[in-house]
Amino acid sequence: LDLQRGQLIVFCGVSGSGKSSLALDTLYAEGQRRYIESFSAYTRQFLQRLDKPDCEMIRGIPPAIAVTRAGGSRGNRSTVATATEIADHLRLLFAKIARLFCHRCGREVEIHDPQSIAMALQQEQPSRRMLLVFEVVLGQRSEAVETLEVLQQQGFVRLIVGDQTFRLSDNDRSALAKALPPEGATAMVVVDRVRTNDPLERLTESLEAAMTAGLGKVVALIQAEPADNVQTDVVTIDQSPWQLRRFSRTYRCEYCALEFPLPQPGLFHFNNPLGACPTCEGFGEQVGIDMNLVVPDPGKSLREGAIAPWNTPSYRHEWDELVALADESAIPLDVPFQDLPADALEKVENGIPARAFGGVRGFFDWLERRKYKMSTRIFLARYRSYTRCQGCEGRRLRDEALAFQVDGHNIAQISAMSVDQAKAFFDAPNLSQRQHGIAAEMLRQIRTRLGFLQSVGLGYLQLERPLRTLSGGETQRVALTGALGSSLVNMLYVLDEPTAGLHPEDVQRLIDSIWQLRSRGNTVVIVEHHPLMIHRADQVVEIGPEAGSAGGEIVFQGTPEQLVQSSRSITADFLTGRRGGTMISHRRRQPAGWVELRQARGNNLQNIDVRFPLGVLCLVTGVSGSGKSSLVHDTLYGAAARRKGHSKPPATLAYDDLLGIGQVDDVQMIDQAPVSGSTRSIPATFVNAMDPIRKLFAQTIDARTRNFTASHFSFNNEIGQCPHCQGDGVQLIDMQFLADISMTCPTCEGKRYRPEVLAVRYRDRNIAECLQMTIRQASGFFRGQPKIQQKLQPMIDVGLGYLQLGQAANTLSSGESQRLKLAAFLTGAKRRKTLFLLDEPTIGLHFADIVRLLDCFTTLLDEGHSLIVVEHNLQLMAAADYLIDIGPGASAAGGRVIATGTPEEIAVTSHSATGRALATWLEKPFVPNSPSHDK
Repeated sequence: LDLQRGQLIVFCGVSGSGKSSLALDTLYAEGQRRYIESFSAYTRQFLQRLDKPDCEMIRGIPPAIAVTRAGGSRGNRSTVATATEIADHLRLLFAKIARLFCHRCGREVEIHDPQSIAMALQQEQPSRRMLLVFEVVLGQRSEAVETLEVLQQQGFVRLIVGDQTFRLSDNDRSALAKALPPEGATAMVVVDRVRTNDPLERLTESLEAAMTAGLGKVVALIQAEPADNVQTDVVTIDQSPWQLRRFSRTYRCEYCALEFPLPQPGLFHFNNPLGACPTCEGFGEQVGIDMNLVVPDPGKSLREGAIAPWNTPSYRHEWDELVALADESAIPLDVPFQDLPADALEKVENGIPARAFGGVRGFFDWLERRKYKMSTRIFLARYRSYTRCQGCEGRRLRDEALAFQVDGHNIAQISAMSVDQAKAFFDAPNLSQRQHGIAAEMLRQIRTRLGFLQSVGLGYLQLERPLRTLSGGETQRVALTGALGSSLVNMLYVLDEPTAGLHPEDVQRLIDSIWQLRSRGNTVVIVEHHPLMIHRADQVVEIGPEAGSAGGEIVFQGTPEQLVQSSRSITADFLTGRRGGTMISHRRRQPAGWVELRQARGNNLQNIDVRFPLGVLCLVTGVSGSGKSSLVHDTLYGAAARRKGHSKPPATLAYDDLLGIGQVDDVQMIDQAPVSGSTRSIPATFVNAMDPIRKLFAQTIDARTRNFTASHFSFNNEIGQCPHCQGDGVQLIDMQFLADISMTCPTCEGKRYRPEVLAVRYRDRNIAECLQMTIRQASGFFRGQPKIQQKLQPMIDVGLGYLQLGQAANTLSSGESQRLKLAAFLTGAKRRKTLFLLDEPTIGLHFADIVRLLDCFTTLLDEGHSLIVVEHNLQLMAAADYLIDIGPGASAAGGRVIATGTPEEIAVTSHSATGRALATWLEKPFVPNSPSHDK
């Protein structure tokens, strides 16, 4: 394969054909390996390194960066702003131009130098007499004499105590000391007497002398006149009014006696001790006892066991103690917990100190003192959850950092803005000319990165949103923004389906952003199926022709114009309409019933009532961030799971009622979460195909001769697994100062089993060789074994026939994991009517794979199940029976139902972004709006 540098290259092909193996495991791995090898051995130990790709030669490859859905930190401290470096520039901006406002009195606190003070006084005041003084603490009488003598020796002549002026002569000094109160006093020492319109040099010199003597602080007393109408900060000295102005070289609020640190980037960083809230240490949340977990069913009374931890035998005595005090303390035991009077609820929660009863809070405080026991720590964890920090109210920073403002906003308020709001704020900030000059580059960097986030369709995200709360597609596009903002050149960027999870209306802006990478001289390799991305490429490489062992070949390489002329390309068949057109014209199913969710109002949902049809393929559509996942995943699934008696129903967003759920027997959510993080989980075990396979091997003559049971053919059982690697097939070697090395087990050579188990063969294959087969090969190999084929066929139906039976589940992509879960349900009992909820099942699928997925959906629907799918794919939308479009915009601009009906009915809805995109697709499927030659 010969790829020209400096071009936008798209790798396409059916799922499992080898696109990711070529792009990520070969090109990116080699580019990263060569770059890291240039570092010292000490540096390399801290860097993640990929295995050297299995290839003969790669020439001319530049340093590589990969942007995938699995990348990025998933911790609570990693946010959208930190991942895109917006936070770094924002912190620097505040350190350079922020103004300080005392968080107690609200007055602005300024830092001054003598020249700026002199210039301000000349501009603000007419020609007035002015005294430049500094304050000194005289202390008690015995100390005051010594202090006054030192001031006289330093050359100072006058000082002001109270409302009188004194001279520092010997006689006046003694009289002054005698007149002082016993507790002492604070005096103002006069450094110079000037006028506000004196020459700038004269004022500057006097201010410098006063600030030096006053340790960085100076007070200006300006003679006031009745016509000035000054109401505040006026003192009377020698029966004359003087306006008092305080200046300092440090940040100090003189009215509140508060000292503030000098602004620096670390002060505005919640991961830095300088700026982090001391209560939550910058997390914004605290772990505490959650009363919703302590009282899971507030409809129960205290006698019925409303307080869950006191229902256990170990802590039953707490409930007995409450019952003993109930009558005299007026605590009703037979009233639902939610209806308890306020005073009774207070006693139950916080206890009755007079009777040595600690209540719920006291009980958990008592357990905290005994959490050195493992059992106690486990018990406490059941009733804990994260709550907003009371110290910073979730803002993560200390008060001193939040006192600094730019254009009337502190850094927490800006971080709480969405990307769209922040872009509008920074496009026209209200700054002085001096501030604009200082902040020009920082503002440019912030605007650029915010613009990139908008261009990839993430304008609805808050800057402070943790990455762990984002979907895989959103995380990938945030990482892409970081790459776009880095301004690197002559790099190899490898992108893994950047359009995943993106609404069709936002794809064009994403492609424009990717083209900026290519225009800077970078080589961009994209694994992608979107028609518009293929048409905008400089070069297209199709891998195939099939998946698994039938793939891995170059089916086509050339321009998009040449692709559509190719007779070998499956992609070309769909792009030209030779295949896939009949999907639109099929007969729509009619709903067999309805499930109604009333007044859903979680996140950005606007108190909406939604009716979901049963017995059909229903798609929930809308632009990214409009509220689809909030509606289906976070509200409907939790509500339905709770009604169906699931043992651990997920947390559910607010709603009023769910009607009609009795028409289905069960509800299942099939999301893109990994199937397992263990190498011991394989597709064959996930769909329960290993049980009949092990039984089949145990029935062979060789196995019965050796008295082998089915357990001997499990690599998770010590009687059959390799004793050196315990069935892993690999051994992890600790390299001390280098990265750990995973090497094939030298004893079993990666086969996982003992030699005597591998000696047992079925049709001339041992069990390790069977696990190395693809699912499609295994289905043919186990012909005549209906129990095994029945388990394997659903995986073939969902397009996973190219996977190996023994492939580790932690190597599967999110789309493969989701389809494997669907296959597991297809292999299970099919008598119960189930409502399936799916989250973007087309991610990672080729046009041909989506056709196969629709066949699986048809099978489920024919058996009486119902499907509700959150989706952006137009190919699936056109084949759906019913659509529910959420919008019209993202975040606060969304959360409403704007259209419902068949795809044809949605397509004529002009105010729907989905309708506009669907209308074009129904007219000319797979053909992009813009011509392919328009780069």
